[in-house]
Amino acid sequence: MGVLTSRPAHAQSNVTLYGLISVGISYSSNAGGKSLTQMTSGPQQPSRWGLRGKEDLGGGVAAIFVLENGFSITSGSASQGGRLFGRQAWVGLTTPQYGTITLGRQYDEMTQQLNWTSSAVQFATYGAHVGDNDNIFNVLRLQNSVRYVSPTLHGLSFAAQYAFSNQAGAFNNNSAFSGGLSYQRGPFRFSAAMSQYNHPDSTNTGGAIGDSYGYTSPFATSAGGAGVEKQRILGVGAGYDFGFLQTTLSYTNVLFNYLDTTGLRLNNVEVSVTHKITPMLLVGAAYIYTFGESSEALKPHYNQVNLGVDYFLSKRTDLYLVGLYQRAGGSAQYAQIVTTPASSTKSETQVIAGIRTKF
Repeated sequence: MGVLTSRPAHAQSNVTLYGLISVGISYSSNAGGKSLTQMTSGPQQPSRWGLRGKEDLGGGVAAIFVLENGFSITSGSASQGGRLFGRQAWVGLTTPQYGTITLGRQYDEMTQQLNWTSSAVQFATYGAHVGDNDNIFNVLRLQNSVRYVSPTLHGLSFAAQYAFSNQAGAFNNNSAFSGGLSYQRGPFRFSAAMSQYNHPDSTNTGGAIGDSYGYTSPFATSAGGAGVEKQRILGVGAGYDFGFLQTTLSYTNVLFNYLDTTGLRLNNVEVSVTHKITPMLLVGAAYIYTFGESSEALKPHYNQVNLGVDYFLSKRTDLYLVGLYQRAGGSAQYAQIVTTPASSTKSETQVIAGIRTKF
């Protein structure tokens, strides 16, 4: 990690270079009807590098920014549609008394507030909720967004965010808004969040959501093939650190309204536990149940189990081994672990082994 610091007469500023590299070998039992063994970039956190800066403006006010690039370590190409700073690109002002306001390309509050509750973030690589339908795995970002975060008072803070469509005469064509809160006291932590995306799968790619909407998601279109008119997400999560064992529990409720006037509501429930056998060795297990119902009386559901082992060679470098199993049921016709093609059957197993290093 590199730091550049300058000290002019009336201000102090610094810029930090940071990043991580993650790569692994994965085996999928059924990817489009065939088994697949491949090298994958970023299983345990996507590879990235970034610049983080802060300038003291006096009176407790500081200017801050983050520019973060995502890339593939296997090919060297840029991620997020080839954007230079596709993961994050924002600038703003912060004060201890009044909070922080930032503008640019940012994570929405489902990610900002609830990302920590997901076993896919804790230890389980691609073990996100099916299709990342609630965006806790931060598949999409909000462009043109303004975000406010309050100061933390007695462990409680809240945040709100709005992302503009940037289209003349069509204010809501690919716009979004999001909000959330977080509370932490001792070993207990609680978060809640909501997001709404208006016409996210739009020809207006300069709007709030500019990435490919619905990345490997079975819910990006209706049963009849129509796109999403509106997606609304609500979620809560809680965790407790018992010292010898860390637990998290989350629930999200997701509504898809499609352009053909049909709709789908999904519910995701996840419970995970992690335990450090030694200071260097972490093991984790999680169970995810996703169930829903459409306006056409379709009732898909999915069961998923995530298991993982993470061995830390140092504070910055670790080796990981993860096993994922997903089983589709009800009206769901196939399994689909995030980042893989749809299975030709109702079940899919994936095993990933890799290395991650941070700087």
